[in-house]
Amino acid sequence: QELEREIERDKGSGPIEIPSPSMDTLSEIGCLIAEACQSSILRDKVVASIIDSDYIGQLRELHEMCEDLDATDALHVIYDIVKHIILLNSSLLFEHIIREDTIDGVAAMLEYDPDHPVERGTFRDFLRDSSRYKQVVPIKDPEVKEKIHQTFRLQYLKDVVLSHILDDGTLPVVNALIFFNHAQIVTHIQGNHELLASLFSILEDPAGDKTKKRNVVLFVRQLGNLARNLPGTYRFGLYRTLSQHGIFLALEYALQAKNDSELQSAGVDVLLAILEHDRALVRLYILEQAHSQHKSAPDMFQLLIAGTRKRLVRALLETVPSTVDSFSQQVEIITATSEGGKDTEDFLTLFYTYYASGMLAPLLRLSLQTMASVDAGKKDSSLLLFLCETLSVMVRRHGYRARSFVFSSNISKSICMLLAAKHGHLKLAALRFIRSCVGLRDEAYNKYLIANRLLDPVVALYVGVYSRENLISSACREFFNFIASCQIPSLLAHIVGTFAKTLELAPETLDHLRESYNQYLEKMERSKNDAGGDGLATPTVDTGRHSAVSVNMLIGRENSINSGLVNAQSSANSASGGPWGCSIADEMEDAYLESSGEEETTGALTIVTNQHPVATIDDTIQSPEIDGLQDCLEIYSDSESSAAIQSRNSVNSIAASEISVIGDSGSPSNLAMYHTTNNSNINNNHGEIGFGGSPNSQWI
Repeated sequence: QELEREIERDKGSGPIEIPSPSMDTLSEIGCLIAEACQSSILRDKVVASIIDSDYIGQLRELHEMCEDLDATDALHVIYDIVKHIILLNSSLLFEHIIREDTIDGVAAMLEYDPDHPVERGTFRDFLRDSSRYKQVVPIKDPEVKEKIHQTFRLQYLKDVVLSHILDDGTLPVVNALIFFNHAQIVTHIQGNHELLASLFSILEDPAGDKTKKRNVVLFVRQLGNLARNLPGTYRFGLYRTLSQHGIFLALEYALQAKNDSELQSAGVDVLLAILEHDRALVRLYILEQAHSQHKSAPDMFQLLIAGTRKRLVRALLETVPSTVDSFSQQVEIITATSEGGKDTEDFLTLFYTYYASGMLAPLLRLSLQTMASVDAGKKDSSLLLFLCETLSVMVRRHGYRARSFVFSSNISKSICMLLAAKHGHLKLAALRFIRSCVGLRDEAYNKYLIANRLLDPVVALYVGVYSRENLISSACREFFNFIASCQIPSLLAHIVGTFAKTLELAPETLDHLRESYNQYLEKMERSKNDAGGDGLATPTVDTGRHSAVSVNMLIGRENSINSGLVNAQSSANSASGGPWGCSIADEMEDAYLESSGEEETTGALTIVTNQHPVATIDDTIQSPEIDGLQDCLEIYSDSESSAAIQSRNSVNSIAASEISVIGDSGSPSNLAMYHTTNNSNINNNHGEIGFGGSPNSQWI
């Protein structure tokens, strides 16, 4: 109470005068500092008094005297005083403590912890050891050099000396000081081009000191660690600047260090940090290496594959945005052509041309004879697991390139061998690859799986584990439930027709597949009847959330109805495209991209040829002048069922068929797509696509 009255009395006065440190006043000093931690007014006064009078230096002198006298009790009281000074939570006080002339005394006083009276700390010895500070290149700015030392001391105090002292109020103060020091250090190094040039020039000398080269890599890793907690703009700018000065030379040097695991680990850490913050930077560097005419050493990608650095390869392949070449997902196609799309395409071309086969060689070489060694060795199984997962990523992310690679290399047969492997994680990896292929809802993959009988080992595996409740049986059950729930017709027909007797051991799954297939057949029959009795319904391909008209099937239907109206160019396109060709889809995509910049129309659909609108269809007026439109596909939203589709006004020379498509909106969309097969009103030899609709039209 007397202290509180004194505090109230001193509210309007200046800094509090703390008693001078002595053996007799230690108890009074301890009570005053402890009370200051509870009062904000007294805290500020005590902090100002400690800094102005260099009170920590006075405590240090008393501490040395107590050490000489071996006064353990007094040393413990001094420890408590310094601990409460730290808990005052003042950033100014922390800046005073970590000064070079103060930190040694503070560390010495914190060595005598009364909770550990037997084992005394050795904090002073660690901080005095200057061998830990290695200067790869001279830092000429003394302020930045001092910030580096202060940050090291703060980090040591936080992690070691004060790890059991800091509370929720003090820890943010320490973290804030470390953060701002990191920002200042990184900003200085990023802007000091002379320092960076001299740093990376060490790596350019073939006969240079290996120790210095090693320290360059470790310096870059530590610099990346400093920038890890900074905002994204700091990290992005830092790695861009370092790339201009040769950071990838340091990484290549680290990855080629065969007998230095620490150096290799440092290079991997830096490359992962770059991939995390600026992945396009790595792709651009790999492309530049590929275009270079003078390559005397392995390039970056070869080093990654040779070392089977799984995290790096996976992260690099994950950088590529999803590209879908399906006609029904045009939004993704447009996204792939946006800024950076060309670099992505070039990178994928480079990867699948030169690196994919080499990286997946262990899978391609897999045979029944080598399966025994795979079952026995953990290293081989780990590599195969990684390659299976990577291939699944490629299938999901890289569109037609991955599909072409899978079809041409026949790697799927090797993967299916893993379904009979001894290790369960290899079975699951192989099953995930098959599931990725089916999950794309791509009919090309479906026909490939059927033609090569790649579902046979999946069915055999499922039947063998059906009675068990484990991860493999659950994964197999999910695989077949997905096919049934999505009603993939080709796979349903194949499984029900081929494996009905085998799947009798799994009756629930077989019944689900049969029921789904029967529902699909009934739906197709209703669609045929709703087509107007002509026996011709617009064929569709179910591709996931959306249903889409198959372009090649649509063209074939046009040819069967109006063979005399199909021009020679359309026939050539259909013939060259084949059942899975993409020439027509490519034309449609190109026409869409060309017409996307045109001014939107309202309530009308424009047919575009070479950027010139030649005709407009209004949905309220019949236009007998328009020829050559053989089919009209109208897209509706999720809320409408196929039974709710109403026939539109007939247009002269137009045979229109309508189909419901699942969308994301609750209101119907008036977007319509037209494919021209007659060139009576078009000057070129092939039709193009025009898009239009009302302002509330929704992209599906």
